[in-house]
Amino acid sequence: MTAISSPIRLVTMSQTERKEHGTTRQSILYLLRRYGQLTASELSEYLHIGAVGVRQHLTLLERDGLVEIAGLRRSIGRPSYLYTLTPSAEQHFPKTYDNLVLSTINFVADKIGIRGIIELFERWRIEQYNRLAPQLHDRVGVARVQGLVELLNEQGYMAEYETHANGSCTLSKYNCPIDCVARQYPQLCQQELVLYEQLLNAPVQREASLLQGSCCCRYRITLT
Repeated sequence: MTAISSPIRLVTMSQTERKEHGTTRQSILYLLRRYGQLTASELSEYLHIGAVGVRQHLTLLERDGLVEIAGLRRSIGRPSYLYTLTPSAEQHFPKTYDNLVLSTINFVADKIGIRGIIELFERWRIEQYNRLAPQLHDRVGVARVQGLVELLNEQGYMAEYETHANGSCTLSKYNCPIDCVARQYPQLCQQELVLYEQLLNAPVQREASLLQGSCCCRYRITLT
């Protein structure tokens, strides 16, 4: 780990600001984004809570893969760990990609028509398959479905699966990170269905859809 010695001056966070930034853990993420690297003592000073409590939150954030130790700050007395955000913490900060993505896709549609959109989504499916398939290659049957669910949850789909007595599985997704595109271009949903069939190497049938007012997108998977 790299030793870093220069301290950071902190401006005290008010109770109103803490409420605006949510829970203590979310506030820690916000502060690390704002200042880059902080010690537990600096976070304690900023948040007006004990250093012991801050370290407990940091331990949980480390466990969840959102925070990591970046180095040491050496000063008088015992050196202090410096904490920083991991790439996984990005999901906890607002993003405004929706308008840009839709604008780009609409431009493609205007220029080369719906066939161009289908080709764009086909390319997306191929790229997704090439990225995800190697992570499932050693799994078969229900274990493969479970692996796909895990990969989908890493992307924010809030997915789960259920096995049935006849040997089939049901895969349900309660969130759709690409909802903004799918609502305007349902061709993306069809490519997603094909992707799941290719990844699972099994027939997949959509039984329900968020776009049609259901509480989830639900797929019936026929395992051989």
